[in-house]
Amino acid sequence: MMQAFAHLATAVAALALALASLPAAAADTPAHYAYQQQLTVSGREAVVQYRLPRGVYLHALSAELHDLRVFDADGTRLPFALRAPAGAAQASRQGVAVRIFPVFAQPDQHGIDAGVEIRRAGDGTVISVEARTVGTQATAPALSALVLDMGAESGGGAFDALQFTLPAGTGRYEARLGIETSDDLQQWHGIADSSVSWMVSGDGQALASDRIAFEPRQFRYARIHWLAGKPLQFAGIRAEAVRYKEIPAPLDTLLVQPVPGKAGTDLMYPSAIAIPVQRVGLQFSERNVSLPAELGRYRELPSLREARRTTWQFEPLVSATFYRFGQGGRERLSGDVPITPLHSDHWVLRPLATSGSQPALRLGWSPATLVFLANGRAPYTLAYGRRDAKPAAWAIGQVAPGLSETELGNLERATAAAERFMARPAAPAPGVAAQASASAASRKGILWGTLALGLCVLAAMAWQLVRQMK
Repeated sequence: MMQAFAHLATAVAALALALASLPAAAADTPAHYAYQQQLTVSGREAVVQYRLPRGVYLHALSAELHDLRVFDADGTRLPFALRAPAGAAQASRQGVAVRIFPVFAQPDQHGIDAGVEIRRAGDGTVISVEARTVGTQATAPALSALVLDMGAESGGGAFDALQFTLPAGTGRYEARLGIETSDDLQQWHGIADSSVSWMVSGDGQALASDRIAFEPRQFRYARIHWLAGKPLQFAGIRAEAVRYKEIPAPLDTLLVQPVPGKAGTDLMYPSAIAIPVQRVGLQFSERNVSLPAELGRYRELPSLREARRTTWQFEPLVSATFYRFGQGGRERLSGDVPITPLHSDHWVLRPLATSGSQPALRLGWSPATLVFLANGRAPYTLAYGRRDAKPAAWAIGQVAPGLSETELGNLERATAAAERFMARPAAPAPGVAAQASASAASRKGILWGTLALGLCVLAAMAWQLVRQMK
């Protein structure tokens, strides 16, 4: 009896699951969306990416891109996430010749700092490094270390290597060097110890290991001391600096032509609600024009009386002078104005001075990247343009779990065919919709009845089991 009870419980659970998934099974197919793009991938990678093109932002019907979907060739919906646009850091390398100051000490003095006096200028530049003399010394001081001044502009980047040059006439040399760094010539931190060597073969060929690398770091001063080998004052030491330049995320732009506004000399620019506008500017067709203006949007103020018409209030967002003129042999143009990312279905230009100009509005934004799991049958379809669509995007950690930011940035990029407008409407025809609704309601009624019957049988079996146990 217990085995029959378990089988019946499993069947009831399956019926409940089917009942829960019934409305969603026929609610979301590629045919419900007005626009589609076919995506192609190599098939070698499970997680791929696709930078959303302009068409998605022009034809999507939700500011948050809720009507975005990815389907496989069988019409199965695939998991996807939207990754916010991110900038990149571009690295450049530069060699810097550093100033070298030898440190001399008595053979019986212990420690690199013993008997050393360092003089600095007001900007921190080392002027001299001298050995202190106490009484009469029996022997002359010997070279014990080298202090390096990286320069007053060393704070602009990080150093990750030192390259050494032998004095003229020195063909063979080998030593093990320790490198320490400091920002105040008081506190020193060891960052590397490594060997350098120069050798000459029997046929006159020279082999040199003249470079010591370490983790990139910023510092003003460095100190070289000998762990093995005879101290030698190098003819030159060159530091390798790594500088990083932030590159903003690429922008997409759109030019919008004006139409008459709702008040005075206002110009209105229809826009797509899905565009997250980050920069705005004006493009003039005529030359030698200067236009101080406010750029914003209308806000609807519903009337409290039925007889009165709805009024529109102008809400300024940007105030600037836009211009285009020639001066000094070159054309001068006003640049785009950055704003907090904003979604709007229209923009309004209100001139603050009399002008007959009707410039085009330039909108700029950074497109998001679609990251999806290519676990269905190719080719894949990116669909959008449905008004009643519910949010379907997953968190990036659910679509690409365990991948680092670097790995996400280096994902394989899908290629897309041209955007297609589907001739069929996004929503089914009324008769078809009614028939589908009636069919779904009928199936739902049957499932509910079966579920209720199963629960009754389960209750009866449970009652019998309790009586037997008593």
